[in-house]
Amino acid sequence: MKKGFIYKFAVIIFMLIISLNLMSYDTSKDFETAKNLDIFYSLFTEISNSYVDELAPGDLMERTLTEMLKTLDPYTNFIPESDVERYTILTKGEYGGIGATVTDRDNSLMIIDIRENSPAQKSGLLVGDFITSVDGHSILNEPAKESRELLQGEAGTTLHLGILRNNENLNISVVREKIKIGSVPYYGIIDQQYGYIKLNEFSQECANDVYKACTELKKKQAKAFILDLRDNPGGLLIEAIKIVNMFVPKGERIVFTKGQKTTENSKFSTISDPFDTEIPLVVLVNEHSASAAEIVSGSLQDLDRAVVIGLQTFGKGLVQTRKELPHNCLLKITTSKYYIPSGRCIQKLDYSHRDSDGNPTSVPDSLQKTFYTRNHRPVKDGGGIIPDIIVTKDSSSSLLADLRNRFVLFDFINKNYSHKDTINIKPETYIFSESDYSKFLSFCKESNYSFISPSEKLLLQFAEATNNEQINVDNEVQHIQEKINLQQEKLFELDKTAIMQELGLFIIRHLYFEKGQIEYSIRDDEYITKAKEVLNNKDLYDNILQKK
Repeated sequence: MKKGFIYKFAVIIFMLIISLNLMSYDTSKDFETAKNLDIFYSLFTEISNSYVDELAPGDLMERTLTEMLKTLDPYTNFIPESDVERYTILTKGEYGGIGATVTDRDNSLMIIDIRENSPAQKSGLLVGDFITSVDGHSILNEPAKESRELLQGEAGTTLHLGILRNNENLNISVVREKIKIGSVPYYGIIDQQYGYIKLNEFSQECANDVYKACTELKKKQAKAFILDLRDNPGGLLIEAIKIVNMFVPKGERIVFTKGQKTTENSKFSTISDPFDTEIPLVVLVNEHSASAAEIVSGSLQDLDRAVVIGLQTFGKGLVQTRKELPHNCLLKITTSKYYIPSGRCIQKLDYSHRDSDGNPTSVPDSLQKTFYTRNHRPVKDGGGIIPDIIVTKDSSSSLLADLRNRFVLFDFINKNYSHKDTINIKPETYIFSESDYSKFLSFCKESNYSFISPSEKLLLQFAEATNNEQINVDNEVQHIQEKINLQQEKLFELDKTAIMQELGLFIIRHLYFEKGQIEYSIRDDEYITKAKEVLNNKDLYDNILQKK
């Protein structure tokens, strides 16, 4: 009785607030907002009270909000109270956990990567271990998202894990620590003259990490810098501006934003004395470089301060703002678009205009506007940052993708290599040999690995469809199947170089973590090779930037 009274009282208060707001609104938009809120509240109340099955109002509301926001853009998100801490952790770049990356496999979680000096490494966990229980709670056949969340928690607390390793059940205790996600996993000197810096993301204080790297590399006589922003998804805008500020003078306008409201319009300029405005600089990007990574690469391109090398970037020119909601919830909402020094916006997809299938449209090449850098070089808007030098990307073969997705590469390495191999294997000199590849081929046979190519899958679908329609094409299907089989027998030879490179990279990552992987990959990295060519030729470097 008392609960019902409170519920009805809340309804009355809500309706009163709506009515008062309606009286104060004098624009059609405000009236429409209030009107639809009134309709929504009535609808939600009726569904909660009258639907045939029992509903949880909180779950229903969360699903409703999530589906509504999907009609806007993928960056506008409702964050319920239960996820606020996790969101804040991701923004800061640190969390309380064990320092291991897990993936779904065989209805469980398998460890596929362990951070160096992490709690996972200290406790004796190994890559390839299956986590079967967390604090006595079985996670077999449990939703992967919820199982992953169990691994995170307050730093200093102990986690009791059930582990399956080589068909043996183990119990391992891990003390959670505050895991700092390193923004700069590696920096070093290449060929005794180029300072190389890999920046993974724009988390808090990452600009300080880049500054420290530049300072140490310059002490080691670096004559030029290569800033690697490949696969960098972005992050904090202020950190991007600080990094640009290291290479351009104080007082340069780097970014300005425009939103629906003038309160969302802002200008951001460099405010500190630079680190070095003259040292030659190359920025590496690819199709996964986004947001803050595009601000850095695009601004340095617009100001003719760096040569950008790689692939056209992702194209995210939208700015999100954090808004606090009642009951400790948050809204991450797109409030404006950002523009870089030339005046261009690099946003690729238009979420306000969608095609007949509901997908966002992109700006066609014919409608892209031309802007100009400081030295009057033409640059385009509406499609990410187009590098000054394009590095063509080798497409991954279907065989390599299948070996990767079905854990064949992973299982081979996990079975045949352990940390005792660091005695003979070093990142800077290791080469995956022909004899190693023969061992891998034997492993595939022993594992009964069978590759079904995309064309073979289509053929099987075609054969099934014709059988259902009682069309006899068995001879033709068999003939095509024989041709496919002959071709697939050659794939391990045709794709040998790519598979060997991938295996070598996996092995070094397995033994030496991310830092070792970067050291290993630098040797044969075509992006870095092209960067060295440009930096080693002053006339070429100056001509690209049209420096007089």
